[in-house]
Amino acid sequence: MATTVNGKPKNGQKIAVKRLSKNSGQKVAEFKNEVVLAAKLRHKNLVKLLGFCVAQKKRYLSVSQTKQASLNWQIRCNIIVGIARGLLYLHEDSPLKVIHRGLKSSNILLDEHMNPKISDFGLAKLFGVDQIQGDTKRIIGTYGYMAPEYVITGHYSVKSDIYSFGVLVLETVSGQRNRFCKQLQLEEAWRLWNDNKTLDFVDTTLQNDFPIDEVTKCIHIALLCIQDDAALRPRMSSIVAALNGQAICLPTPKPPNYFGANILEDNDSLGNKTITNLHPRD
Repeated sequence: MATTVNGKPKNGQKIAVKRLSKNSGQKVAEFKNEVVLAAKLRHKNLVKLLGFCVAQKKRYLSVSQTKQASLNWQIRCNIIVGIARGLLYLHEDSPLKVIHRGLKSSNILLDEHMNPKISDFGLAKLFGVDQIQGDTKRIIGTYGYMAPEYVITGHYSVKSDIYSFGVLVLETVSGQRNRFCKQLQLEEAWRLWNDNKTLDFVDTTLQNDFPIDEVTKCIHIALLCIQDDAALRPRMSSIVAALNGQAICLPTPKPPNYFGANILEDNDSLGNKTITNLHPRD
Protein backbone atom coordinates (compact mmCIF):
# COMPACT_ATOMS: atom_id res chain seq x y z
CA MET A 1 0.00 0.00 0.00
CA ALA A 2 1.20 3.53 -0.75
CA THR A 3 0.15 6.96 0.47
CA THR A 4 0.73 10.26 -1.32
CA VAL A 5 1.09 13.46 0.69
CA ASN A 6 2.06 17.00 -0.19
CA GLY A 7 5.46 18.30 0.82
CA LYS A 8 7.58 21.42 0.57
CA PRO A 9 11.39 21.13 0.54
CA LYS A 10 13.74 23.95 1.55
CA ASN A 11 13.74 25.47 -1.94
CA GLY A 12 10.00 26.16 -1.58
CA GLN A 13 8.89 23.93 -4.44
CA LYS A 14 5.59 22.16 -3.79
CA ILE A 15 5.86 18.42 -4.30
CA ALA A 16 3.96 15.20 -3.68
CA VAL A 17 5.68 12.40 -1.80
CA LYS A 18 4.64 8.79 -2.31
CA ARG A 19 5.49 6.61 0.67
CA LEU A 20 5.30 2.84 0.47
CA SER A 21 4.21 1.15 3.67
CA LYS A 22 6.20 -1.75 5.08
CA ASN A 23 3.27 -3.98 4.16
CA SER A 24 3.28 -2.83 0.54
CA GLY A 25 3.21 -5.58 -2.04
CA GLN A 26 5.67 -3.69 -4.20
CA LYS A 27 9.02 -5.47 -4.21
CA VAL A 28 12.43 -3.80 -4.39
CA ALA A 29 12.76 -4.71 -8.07
CA GLU A 30 9.44 -3.04 -8.83
CA PHE A 31 10.46 0.06 -6.90
CA LYS A 32 13.70 0.28 -8.87
CA ASN A 33 11.75 -0.26 -12.09
CA GLU A 34 9.48 2.64 -11.21
CA VAL A 35 12.40 4.94 -10.43
CA VAL A 36 14.28 4.10 -13.63
CA LEU A 37 11.28 4.50 -15.93
CA ALA A 38 10.00 7.66 -14.27
CA ALA A 39 13.46 9.20 -14.62
CA LYS A 40 13.79 8.31 -18.32
CA LEU A 41 10.31 9.14 -19.57
CA ARG A 42 9.48 12.75 -20.40
CA HIS A 43 5.97 13.89 -21.26
CA LYS A 44 3.67 16.58 -19.90
CA ASN A 45 1.09 13.94 -18.98
CA LEU A 46 3.53 11.70 -17.10
CA VAL A 47 4.53 12.44 -13.54
CA LYS A 48 7.97 14.02 -13.21
CA LEU A 49 10.34 12.29 -10.82
CA LEU A 50 12.19 14.76 -8.60
CA GLY A 51 13.96 12.27 -6.36
CA PHE A 52 13.71 9.10 -4.30
CA CYS A 53 14.92 7.72 -1.00
CA VAL A 54 15.48 4.25 0.38
CA ALA A 55 16.31 4.22 4.08
CA GLN A 56 15.64 1.70 6.84
CA LYS A 57 13.38 -0.33 4.55
CA LYS A 58 11.31 2.76 3.83
CA ARG A 59 10.83 3.85 0.23
CA TYR A 60 9.82 7.31 -0.94
CA LEU A 61 9.25 8.96 -4.31
CA SER A 62 8.91 12.73 -4.66
CA VAL A 63 6.93 13.98 -7.65
CA SER A 64 5.01 17.05 -8.75
CA GLN A 65 2.21 18.21 -6.45
CA THR A 66 -1.29 16.74 -6.64
CA LYS A 67 -4.56 18.60 -6.34
CA GLN A 68 -8.16 17.74 -5.60
CA ALA A 69 -11.12 19.83 -6.70
CA SER A 70 -14.66 19.70 -7.97
CA LEU A 71 -14.44 18.92 -11.67
CA ASN A 72 -16.67 20.45 -14.33
CA TRP A 73 -16.99 18.78 -17.71
CA GLN A 74 -14.23 20.77 -19.40
CA ILE A 75 -11.74 19.72 -16.72
CA ARG A 76 -12.89 16.10 -16.95
CA CYS A 77 -12.55 16.16 -20.72
CA ASN A 78 -9.04 17.61 -20.45
CA ILE A 79 -8.14 14.85 -17.99
CA ILE A 80 -9.40 12.15 -20.37
CA VAL A 81 -7.48 13.64 -23.31
CA GLY A 82 -4.34 14.10 -21.21
CA ILE A 83 -4.34 10.50 -20.04
CA ALA A 84 -4.83 9.36 -23.64
CA ARG A 85 -1.89 11.45 -24.81
CA GLY A 86 0.28 10.11 -22.01
CA LEU A 87 -0.55 6.54 -22.99
CA LEU A 88 0.07 7.29 -26.66
CA TYR A 89 3.53 8.49 -25.70
CA LEU A 90 4.22 5.33 -23.69
CA HIS A 91 2.93 2.99 -26.39
CA GLU A 92 4.10 4.63 -29.60
CA ASP A 93 6.03 7.89 -29.25
CA SER A 94 8.48 7.22 -26.42
CA PRO A 95 12.03 5.98 -27.08
CA LEU A 96 10.96 3.12 -24.78
CA LYS A 97 7.83 1.15 -25.65
CA VAL A 98 6.16 0.87 -22.25
CA ILE A 99 3.12 -1.08 -21.05
CA HIS A 100 1.98 0.55 -17.80
CA ARG A 101 -0.11 -2.39 -16.43
CA GLY A 102 -1.19 -0.44 -13.33
CA LEU A 103 -3.41 2.26 -14.77
CA LYS A 104 -6.19 3.25 -12.35
CA SER A 105 -7.73 6.39 -10.88
CA SER A 106 -5.40 6.59 -7.87
CA ASN A 107 -2.41 6.58 -10.23
CA ILE A 108 -3.58 9.71 -12.05
CA LEU A 109 -2.28 12.82 -10.30
CA LEU A 110 -3.40 16.39 -11.06
CA ASP A 111 -1.08 19.38 -11.00
CA GLU A 112 -2.01 22.94 -9.99
CA HIS A 113 -3.52 23.50 -13.44
CA MET A 114 -5.55 20.27 -13.25
CA ASN A 115 -3.38 18.60 -15.88
CA PRO A 116 -3.33 14.80 -15.44
CA LYS A 117 -0.05 13.01 -14.76
CA ILE A 118 0.22 9.24 -15.11
CA SER A 119 2.21 7.86 -12.17
CA ASP A 120 3.32 4.57 -10.57
CA PHE A 121 5.46 2.61 -13.03
CA GLY A 122 6.28 -0.20 -10.62
CA LEU A 123 4.44 -2.79 -12.73
CA ALA A 124 5.41 -1.32 -16.10
CA LYS A 125 7.06 -3.50 -18.73
CA LEU A 126 9.40 -2.53 -21.55
CA PHE A 127 8.62 -3.97 -24.97
CA GLY A 128 10.89 -4.39 -27.95
CA VAL A 129 10.08 -2.44 -31.10
CA ASP A 130 8.44 -5.44 -32.76
CA GLN A 131 7.09 -7.06 -29.59
CA ILE A 132 3.30 -7.29 -29.44
CA GLN A 133 2.52 -9.29 -26.31
CA GLY A 134 4.04 -10.44 -23.03
CA ASP A 135 3.09 -13.20 -20.63
CA THR A 136 3.36 -13.66 -16.89
CA LYS A 137 2.27 -16.17 -14.24
CA ARG A 138 2.27 -13.46 -11.56
CA ILE A 139 -0.99 -11.56 -11.93
CA ILE A 140 -0.78 -8.26 -10.06
CA GLY A 141 -3.10 -5.29 -10.19
CA THR A 142 -6.38 -3.83 -9.05
CA TYR A 143 -9.47 -5.79 -9.92
CA GLY A 144 -11.85 -3.88 -12.17
CA TYR A 145 -9.07 -2.20 -14.12
CA MET A 146 -7.34 -5.31 -15.44
CA ALA A 147 -8.18 -6.61 -18.90
CA PRO A 148 -9.81 -10.06 -19.03
CA GLU A 149 -7.00 -11.65 -21.03
CA TYR A 150 -4.51 -10.55 -18.37
CA VAL A 151 -6.61 -11.83 -15.46
CA ILE A 152 -7.40 -15.17 -17.07
CA THR A 153 -4.27 -16.07 -19.03
CA GLY A 154 -1.51 -13.67 -17.99
CA HIS A 155 -1.28 -12.07 -21.45
CA TYR A 156 -0.60 -8.32 -21.47
CA SER A 157 -0.07 -5.80 -24.25
CA VAL A 158 -0.85 -2.20 -25.15
CA LYS A 159 -4.46 -3.34 -25.40
CA SER A 160 -4.37 -4.17 -21.67
CA ASP A 161 -3.65 -0.51 -20.91
CA ILE A 162 -6.40 0.52 -23.32
CA TYR A 163 -8.90 -1.57 -21.35
CA SER A 164 -7.84 0.21 -18.16
CA PHE A 165 -8.14 3.55 -19.94
CA GLY A 166 -11.73 2.72 -20.90
CA VAL A 167 -12.60 2.03 -17.26
CA LEU A 168 -11.00 5.35 -16.26
CA VAL A 169 -13.06 7.22 -18.85
CA LEU A 170 -16.29 5.70 -17.53
CA GLU A 171 -15.29 6.63 -13.98
CA THR A 172 -14.53 10.20 -15.04
CA VAL A 173 -17.83 10.60 -16.86
CA SER A 174 -19.98 8.97 -14.17
CA GLY A 175 -18.11 10.31 -11.15
CA GLN A 176 -18.08 6.82 -9.65
CA ARG A 177 -15.09 4.59 -8.97
CA ASN A 178 -15.22 1.12 -10.49
CA ARG A 179 -15.59 -0.93 -7.31
CA PHE A 180 -18.18 -3.36 -8.65
CA CYS A 181 -16.67 -6.84 -8.61
CA LYS A 182 -19.34 -8.08 -11.00
CA GLN A 183 -18.69 -5.29 -13.52
CA LEU A 184 -22.05 -3.68 -12.83
CA GLN A 185 -20.76 -0.25 -13.81
CA LEU A 186 -19.42 -1.43 -17.16
CA GLU A 187 -22.57 -3.39 -17.95
CA GLU A 188 -24.77 -0.44 -16.95
CA ALA A 189 -22.82 1.91 -19.21
CA TRP A 190 -23.24 -0.38 -22.21
CA ARG A 191 -26.93 -1.03 -21.48
CA LEU A 192 -27.73 2.69 -21.26
CA TRP A 193 -25.74 3.37 -24.43
CA ASN A 194 -27.52 0.54 -26.26
CA ASP A 195 -30.93 1.84 -25.08
CA ASN A 196 -30.12 5.40 -26.24
CA LYS A 197 -30.10 6.56 -22.62
CA THR A 198 -26.39 7.37 -22.47
CA LEU A 199 -26.87 10.62 -20.58
CA ASP A 200 -28.37 8.72 -17.64
CA PHE A 201 -24.83 7.47 -16.96
CA VAL A 202 -23.35 10.96 -16.60
CA ASP A 203 -22.49 12.36 -13.15
CA THR A 204 -25.54 14.24 -11.87
CA THR A 205 -23.32 16.87 -10.20
CA LEU A 206 -22.60 18.22 -13.68
CA GLN A 207 -26.26 19.31 -13.76
CA ASN A 208 -26.49 18.71 -17.53
CA ASP A 209 -23.88 21.41 -18.14
CA PHE A 210 -21.90 19.65 -20.86
CA PRO A 211 -21.90 19.18 -24.65
CA ILE A 212 -23.99 16.08 -25.32
CA ASP A 213 -22.05 15.01 -28.43
CA GLU A 214 -18.73 15.22 -26.59
CA VAL A 215 -19.90 13.20 -23.60
CA THR A 216 -21.56 10.60 -25.82
CA LYS A 217 -18.36 10.23 -27.83
CA CYS A 218 -16.27 9.70 -24.69
CA ILE A 219 -18.62 6.96 -23.47
CA HIS A 220 -18.63 5.35 -26.93
CA ILE A 221 -14.82 5.29 -26.99
CA ALA A 222 -14.70 3.87 -23.45
CA LEU A 223 -17.06 1.04 -24.40
CA LEU A 224 -14.83 0.17 -27.35
CA CYS A 225 -11.83 0.11 -25.00
CA ILE A 226 -13.39 -2.38 -22.55
CA GLN A 227 -14.37 -4.99 -25.13
CA ASP A 228 -13.40 -8.48 -24.03
CA ASP A 229 -11.62 -9.27 -27.29
CA ALA A 230 -8.37 -7.31 -27.18
CA ALA A 231 -8.20 -7.27 -30.99
CA LEU A 232 -11.41 -5.22 -31.11
CA ARG A 233 -10.08 -2.44 -28.88
CA PRO A 234 -8.86 0.67 -30.72
CA ARG A 235 -5.25 1.81 -30.84
CA MET A 236 -4.26 4.75 -28.70
CA SER A 237 -3.50 6.83 -31.79
CA SER A 238 -7.09 6.35 -33.01
CA ILE A 239 -8.46 7.23 -29.58
CA VAL A 240 -6.47 10.48 -29.39
CA ALA A 241 -7.51 11.40 -32.93
CA ALA A 242 -11.19 10.83 -32.11
CA LEU A 243 -10.95 12.81 -28.87
CA ASN A 244 -9.31 15.66 -30.78
CA GLY A 245 -12.30 15.88 -33.08
CA GLN A 246 -11.03 14.09 -36.15
CA ALA A 247 -13.71 12.41 -38.24
CA ILE A 248 -13.32 8.75 -37.34
CA CYS A 249 -16.03 6.14 -37.75
CA LEU A 250 -16.45 4.44 -34.39
CA PRO A 251 -17.73 0.85 -34.63
CA THR A 252 -20.51 -0.50 -32.46
CA PRO A 253 -19.13 -1.84 -29.16
CA LYS A 254 -20.05 -5.31 -28.01
CA PRO A 255 -21.47 -5.76 -24.50
CA PRO A 256 -18.90 -6.46 -21.78
CA ASN A 257 -19.04 -9.93 -20.30
CA TYR A 258 -18.48 -10.85 -16.67
CA PHE A 259 -15.25 -12.84 -16.60
CA GLY A 260 -13.96 -13.01 -13.05
CA ALA A 261 -16.44 -14.69 -10.72
CA ASN A 262 -14.15 -17.66 -10.11
CA ILE A 263 -11.10 -15.49 -9.45
CA LEU A 264 -12.25 -12.82 -7.06
CA GLU A 265 -15.55 -12.17 -5.35
CA ASP A 266 -15.24 -9.50 -2.68
CA ASN A 267 -11.65 -8.22 -2.80
CA ASP A 268 -10.62 -5.08 -4.70
CA SER A 269 -7.12 -6.23 -5.59
CA LEU A 270 -5.47 -9.48 -6.62
CA GLY A 271 -2.26 -8.48 -4.87
CA ASN A 272 0.40 -11.13 -5.37
CA LYS A 273 -1.95 -14.01 -6.16
CA THR A 274 -1.03 -16.11 -9.14
CA ILE A 275 -3.12 -17.96 -11.65
CA THR A 276 -2.01 -21.43 -12.67
CA ASN A 277 -3.08 -23.72 -15.52
CA LEU A 278 -2.65 -20.95 -18.05
CA HIS A 279 -4.07 -21.51 -21.51
CA PRO A 280 -2.13 -19.33 -23.97
CA ARG A 281 -3.85 -18.47 -27.19
CA ASP A 282 -2.15 -18.53 -30.61
